[in-house]
Amino acid sequence: MSVASPTSQQTGATAQLVGFVCRPDRRAEPAARAALRGLVADTVGVAVAGLATPAALLVRDWVGDQAPPGALPASGTAAVWGTGDRFGPADAALVNGTAAHALDWDDAAPSMAMHPAAVLLPTLFALAARRPVTGGELVTAYSVGSAVFRAVSETLPHAVHYGRGWHNTSTTGRLAATAAAGRLLGLDREATAHALGIAASQAAGSLANFGTMTKPMHAGLASRDAVMAVGLAARGFTAHPAQLEARGGFLDLFGEPDPQRTRVLHERLEHWATAWVDDYAIKAYPSCFATQRAIDAGISLRAELGEDLCHGAAAGTGRIVRVEVTLEHGGTRPLRDTAPGNGLEAKFSLEYTLAVALLTGDVRLADFTDEALHRPGVAELMARVELTERPPAAGPGHTVVRLHTDDGRILVREVHHSRGDSHRPLSPAELAAKFQQCAGQGPASRSWFDALYAVPDADEPQDLQTLLTGPPPRG
Repeated sequence: MSVASPTSQQTGATAQLVGFVCRPDRRAEPAARAALRGLVADTVGVAVAGLATPAALLVRDWVGDQAPPGALPASGTAAVWGTGDRFGPADAALVNGTAAHALDWDDAAPSMAMHPAAVLLPTLFALAARRPVTGGELVTAYSVGSAVFRAVSETLPHAVHYGRGWHNTSTTGRLAATAAAGRLLGLDREATAHALGIAASQAAGSLANFGTMTKPMHAGLASRDAVMAVGLAARGFTAHPAQLEARGGFLDLFGEPDPQRTRVLHERLEHWATAWVDDYAIKAYPSCFATQRAIDAGISLRAELGEDLCHGAAAGTGRIVRVEVTLEHGGTRPLRDTAPGNGLEAKFSLEYTLAVALLTGDVRLADFTDEALHRPGVAELMARVELTERPPAAGPGHTVVRLHTDDGRILVREVHHSRGDSHRPLSPAELAAKFQQCAGQGPASRSWFDALYAVPDADEPQDLQTLLTGPPPRG
């Protein structure tokens, strides 16, 4: 039978998750509060810009079409960020999560492929429509979700799960968002177990859809399903109480279950509850995280080579003979193995993003239009980029770029932490500048950034939906 024994229910993965989520003495750590300031403002900012993408526009239009005829766009309770629209919490989570991931400019975790804030914050902010919440409550719930994201990914393990083609943001993300939501709502242990079981049965999302509109919708679907899972569980809806470790359960379907990894899950959860603050990145460039270190290397090399590089490459002959890029083992998995055919696909082309960095000294949103792919020199330089991976046991992830010039020089850049990584963070001024690229220039936009940046510090319950609508009124 697939039903777990009483002993296994006490030591199994689901029970360990439930105990972690429901631990009563958990509190908002100062380091987590500090990290969440930037993540809140950045995630809202990239989502506001993402609302203009076809993926978010179509999802938002579809959600609106589900409303009764004549219903007003603001008839729900949860804000569509940066707009006057309000939907039901699950629908708002779907739209905001999709928008947050639409530009691939959202956060990432350097340790393993995932975008925690793009899933967790749309979930938590949608549920905050039920009642005002404090900054401490948000920080604690976010930390719970961040730990579940990473610890469950390790338990699968991530390399196997992602290697099979599963989009971890969408699969494990559902469990992480459900855990964070259960914590925010204060679900008891029984309801939390059922909520995790409900979410586990909804898990899906394939890497094959990278470079399409469906990829960002994965984040929105994970957020929406987490809202639904906790809502149903709170009403008494049931699922397998030990779904993760059951035969045919989450770990069985999505990973390679190992008793030793399962036994230490609780230890890994407690580790990541605080250690996640050293394992997040706010992207400086609007492309797949797997391209970020190479972009940094390209910008540095461009600064050294200067006009010689720019003029030569633009002429199609160039001073660059070859560019060798070495990634960590598995580093090419999220990247395209064929040339991009449009701007969206280009976000997942390291050859393209590195070529742009070398040619221009930066990578911006405007570089991901369909027209930008056909600029002089880009295709020629892309053809000279060669990607390889290090062996599995070659140490922590970093990127090495070796640039060979036609006069025999070899220039090397080794990048361990991309710009925006928690070990190399963007300053508040840089975060504000990125926010204003996304949400608009001017004093009102800057005031909105400051208000969002302060959300994790609020000691009193706050009405987040009013804040998420847009810049506060000037007065």
